[in-house]
Amino acid sequence: MGTGRRILTATAVGAGAAGAAGAGLALQRNAVHRLRLRPDPYAGEPFGSLRGQPVQVRATDGTRLYAEIDDPDRTDLAIVFSHGWTLTQDSWHFQRRALRGLGRLVFWDQRGHGRSDPGDRLGNDVPLLGHDLAAVIEQTVPKGTPVILVGHSMGGMTIMKYADLYPAEIGRRVRAAALVCTSSGGLNQVTLGMPALLARLTQRLLPRTLRAAGAGAGLIERVRHLGRDGAVLVEDLIAFGPEASPTAVRFAEEMMAETRMEALLDFFRSMITNESISDCTALSAADVLIIGAEKDALTPLSHSARIADCLPSARFETIPGSGHMAMMERPGAVSTHLTDLVEHTRKELC
Repeated sequence: MGTGRRILTATAVGAGAAGAAGAGLALQRNAVHRLRLRPDPYAGEPFGSLRGQPVQVRATDGTRLYAEIDDPDRTDLAIVFSHGWTLTQDSWHFQRRALRGLGRLVFWDQRGHGRSDPGDRLGNDVPLLGHDLAAVIEQTVPKGTPVILVGHSMGGMTIMKYADLYPAEIGRRVRAAALVCTSSGGLNQVTLGMPALLARLTQRLLPRTLRAAGAGAGLIERVRHLGRDGAVLVEDLIAFGPEASPTAVRFAEEMMAETRMEALLDFFRSMITNESISDCTALSAADVLIIGAEKDALTPLSHSARIADCLPSARFETIPGSGHMAMMERPGAVSTHLTDLVEHTRKELC
């Protein structure tokens, strides 16, 4: 888990945590031990090892964005993947492997994440990411090549904002979109499984906590790699379902720990302070697949259902037993749904 979720967790539990440090450390050690003993179907999985042709993309404000292309000679169909908050393009590890050969695959790191530069903090909000996606498409996909957009969590919001900002592209160039475990707004009401009273306290305190954290971001940056076992445990609790692979959980935490502090704070604040991120109507011109996860505590299944209500022609699929990181936790199911979307799009293009 990244520092942003550590801040969130600390805000939620801080009032009652005093005096429990010794017991907490013992509980943490026991929990870490239990996590290590959990069956691990992806033990030894080479997360982060799949690479493509690197491309430097320039955003509208000049920020350098890092992208990679698999099968760069393909011009029949492009599939562009946008990752979630505090992740990188490597969060699509399993889908990258499963979908190779189905078209031109484009993966990019959102600004301040992975290998992309952070840019100017004054503009760091979700709408800016929509403009960034436009730049990625323009500079990695040949003109005339139809596009499928795939986004997880904040990446799904990036797609929705792109559609709002460039509606003429939807249905014309962008023929389909997949929104995986994402939300169109109202994230300030998410309880993360906490009791309602504690959740309301967190919602009131979190914005000011983030502002204070932003003022001391340099200090937090220096200490953020401490307490990694605790971070992994919270990541497992909040972002994954109860049977997640320990290897996948640790890789997710590694990606989050490397996210730049400015991006982590700014985009989180943007997501939770915007009651409405998108009304989703612009996407109605495309073929849309919505994937929600049964155990998602960060963007609950009801948020996917709300998007489906706004897009009645969309296909809505639920991943049973999975948490927020469905593409790493139940990769086969997610990849199958995405492959079906690609095949359906190909038939429509014929």
